[in-house]
Parts: sequence; structure tokens; C-alpha cells
Amino acid sequence: MKRALIRVQKQSEAAGATPEFRTAVSLHSHSFHSRESLDFLPYFLDVHRVPLISRWFQAEMKRYESYHGKAVDFRCAYWTPPVSPSMVYASEAGQIEKHLNLKPLVSVTDHDSITAGVFLRAQPISADAAISAEWSMPFAGNVFHIGVHHLPADRAAEVMKELALYTATPDEGKLNEVLAFLDSFPEVLVVLNHPWANFAWVDIERHRATLREFMAKCRQWIHAVEFNGIRPCSENRETLEMAEEIDLPVVAGGDRHGCMPNTVVNLTHGESWGEFVEEVRVQRRNCVVVMNSYEESVTLRKLAQARDVLRNYPHYPEGQRRFTDRIFANVDGDGWESLSHRWDANAPPIWIWPAVKTTIAVGSDFIRPILGWLLSLRAENDLASWPMRQVGQGQDSAVAIQPNRH
Repeated sequence: MKRALIRVQKQSEAAGATPEFRTAVSLHSHSFHSRESLDFLPYFLDVHRVPLISRWFQAEMKRYESYHGKAVDFRCAYWTPPVSPSMVYASEAGQIEKHLNLKPLVSVTDHDSITAGVFLRAQPISADAAISAEWSMPFAGNVFHIGVHHLPADRAAEVMKELALYTATPDEGKLNEVLAFLDSFPEVLVVLNHPWANFAWVDIERHRATLREFMAKCRQWIHAVEFNGIRPCSENRETLEMAEEIDLPVVAGGDRHGCMPNTVVNLTHGESWGEFVEEVRVQRRNCVVVMNSYEESVTLRKLAQARDVLRNYPHYPEGQRRFTDRIFANVDGDGWESLSHRWDANAPPIWIWPAVKTTIAVGSDFIRPILGWLLSLRAENDLASWPMRQVGQGQDSAVAIQPNRH
């Protein structure tokens, strides 16, 4: 088996090289069918120290714990992105057509749900969309996210039933069987998404240990690892290093949750999902394109995403317009209710509205660059600062990012 080709290009380089390619592939997007846990919020605000908002939030959390005798359990709350499957498809396809002048293929991967892909396939304008999902896979006390792209329409529901069963009742003795089931579909692509993202909040060394254990046991069923569009630059460096070490291809997954298109996409010589998957699975090669938007600080891009999540959309249907319509909580096991419903009866904390308005303001396209300059949030994802090397030969030769060696 030939070694996997690791290839990464800037948007400017790809735009000049597109005669070599026929199609650009957008993987890993989220629509309003995706349930996104809020358990990350305390960690995010503590690490990123968002001006004013972090201080307000921490003060309110202390007041809540003092009054109720327990901390807020953010695992009992989730939010949904403010974009429909059709909106995701239109913006992803539009970016590819505008900036790369190529045919687009789009895979929307909501958490443990294929609803978006099934809907898109039924619409004439997006009939070539993949039926895909991001599978939450428990493993050794940890959780990894697996991108499952381009499920066959007639078997997709069956596959998701099997994945949901494993998630609900994990049995590591059967994991290889489940992954082999996915691998048995020749046009399905199985990707280890953002390998270093610690969504189970386990100790970092434990996360790394379970990741190594998972790859040692299940590598043969994983077709690629993901260069992620919203994870820190340091993580993507480690992903490239890991891919080279274990000899797996790398694919780009944008992981968008807001209105902005993915910051990374893939180029393929093929014109269909089957041809793209064959390039990755069989030919073991792929070209990752880093769009210009990737070079903005991750913190600032996450602020832009928070702006999208929190702002109002007056033209949306009733029940989807306000951010409180898109955040749900299950307090004391009483069932899931939107914040809109809960706050109709109970006044929200007084700090909520100033925090929301501040987040929307600092996440705006005008304020973000100023904030980045004031806080010295340089474009840590600037590829010019990454060591480069030449890989491949002939038409497969490209300038690629050289993983760091420690």
C-alpha cells in the first residue's frame, strides 16, 4: 500500500491550480438540526477571557451557586445553529463557485442526525448533497466524533440506528464490528474529526492515551483524519503529524456552526462523491485548501459565530427568530424547553441582555479586527509562519505543511 499523500494549499495557490481539479468538496457543516451541548461555555469564557462577558458570566455563576447550593450544569442545555440545511448548502456551494470556480459537493454533518442530508437530497437544487452525520462515539471513558459521509440513501436510516445503539450502549468489543459495517459501503467516507478536541473534558493525558488506544485498535476502519477549520492552529499541526506517523490521508472539515462558510475545503479530480471517496480511501490522496478566512484568529472567528447564534433573524419563521428560541434546557428533569418558553414566565438574569448585545457588537465584521489589534490576537493560522516542504512527485507534487518534530 502506498503512503498517504499529505497536501495543503492556500486559497490563492489553489485558485491558480484549479485546472488540475474538477470539484471542491465541503465537509463537516452544521445546521439547525444539530444539537450542540452548552457544556463548553464555562471553559471557553475562562480560557478566552472575552472582555466584559467573561467577568459578567463568572459573577453570575457564583451568585447562582451561592443561592441554589450547586453549580449550573451546562450538560443539561443545548443550542442549535441559526442556519437551515438549504442555507448551509447555498453558502458552501456559493463560496466554492465564486472563489475556486469549481463544481461544489457539500456534506452537512449534524450531530447524530441525517435529517439535513435527507432533506437536501429531496430538493432539485441540492440533489447531489451527501447524506451524512457526525457520530458521537464513546470510547474508554472518552468521546470521539466520527464524520460519516455519503451514506447510501436506502440504508442511511439503518446505519444511523446502529450508530445510535452503540452510542447509547457502548461496547468496545463490538466497535470494530460497527466500524467494519461502515467500511463495507465502498462510497462512504469515515473520518476521525478534530482528533485532539477533548469534548468529554477528561484529563488531557487521558485524552491522548485513549486516542492512541483507539487508533491502535481501529485504524484500519478510519479512512482519514481531519484538518479542522475552527480548531487552533496547534491542533492542526498535531493532526498533520499524526497522519504522517500512522500513514492516513488528511481531509478538510470546516466545522461551521454559524452563517460564515467553511474556512477549509477539499479539491478532487473527480466529479462525484464516489470518485472523491475513492481518491481518499483507495488512492490515499487529497488536497486540502485553506481559504483566506482561515487566517483570522480562531478566537475572533468564534466571536463571529457567537454573534450569528445570538442575533435575531426577523425573516425566520416564528419560533426560530430569537436566540432564546434556539437554546433549550432540561431543568430538574422537567423536559426540554426553549429559553423563550422558560423566560416568558421567569425573568432572565439581569446580565444576559448586556452580555448578548456586547457579544453581537464585538463579533461584528467592523469590531473584530479592532479587537484583534487591541488584544494582539494575531492571525496564528497564517500559513506563512508554518514550516513547508515538498511532497509527492509529478502532478501530485505540492507545497505542504511540514509537521513539527519535538
